[in-house]
Amino acid sequence: MKKIKFIFAALALIAGIAVISCTKENTQSSQAIATATDAIQIDYAASEITGIIDDYETLNASTFVSPVLKAGVADGPMSTMGMSIDNCATVSLVRTPVLTDAGIVKGATITFKIDFGTTGCLGKDGKARRGTIISTYTWVKEGGWSRESAIDLYVSDIHHVGTQTSTFGVIGVNKHAYYTEKTTLKVIAKDLTWKQSVSERQRELTEGNGGVNPIKIFKITGNSTFSNSAGETSTYSISATDPLIKRSDCKTFTSGTVTNVKNAGVTTTINYTVAGQTCPDGFTIKTTGDKNVKNNMMRFIKFLK
Repeated sequence: MKKIKFIFAALALIAGIAVISCTKENTQSSQAIATATDAIQIDYAASEITGIIDDYETLNASTFVSPVLKAGVADGPMSTMGMSIDNCATVSLVRTPVLTDAGIVKGATITFKIDFGTTGCLGKDGKARRGTIISTYTWVKEGGWSRESAIDLYVSDIHHVGTQTSTFGVIGVNKHAYYTEKTTLKVIAKDLTWKQSVSERQRELTEGNGGVNPIKIFKITGNSTFSNSAGETSTYSISATDPLIKRSDCKTFTSGTVTNVKNAGVTTTINYTVAGQTCPDGFTIKTTGDKNVKNNMMRFIKFLK
């Protein structure tokens, strides 16, 4: 996935975002926005790792598309076909057939390892990666599989560690590609402070199922929990009536609404829709709270190129 950079000087966040407009703010609302932005940042990190797996998977499509293991690999959930491919990373795989009593192959497992080495693999997106992502694919049924990935990856010396379980299948009369995912990702900074997200996602490929349209469009629903080393926690849910939309030709979500609820009673809403923009250059974030929270705030936060 392409590198996503943000600068947000007022909060001095690692994520970095540019503030375009705001209302009068108080400490509680400001902290709620900081926590929500951290949650967005780690969600992007998880999506980027998913995209890396999908891109390498797509590059090795012939390994997966077979009578005994049909993964629908060309329709990877976040795949942008080649944006994440790094010349210095190596791929290895081991395929293990599953035999019946009659000796007939009915399924298979594949261990698929992406190794960025130990010294730093500088990718096309400008990020230096080291470490591994090891995925085990298990045949489920014709047209379906499950994938479990172990993540132990440093990105620009920031440690990303966790697991992701993804199951592929089809849904509806049109047999759209459909993925269910559960991701646990912990991001550990150089000073050992950390933030963690545990998310559950459902992704439906609404455009590009037939392979004719090179631009793939996904509808994404789900929820997650967020925590960090400062003891802050929040929940993070995607609107059922305004789900996230992800186009393969855009580096981030293109529309949709996410609600982040802090334990302190402040609700933060993030909306990715920007009028007149297919690939938005930012998102709107606003806070609302209970009767004790005053001076709620709204900001438009712009991604820097």
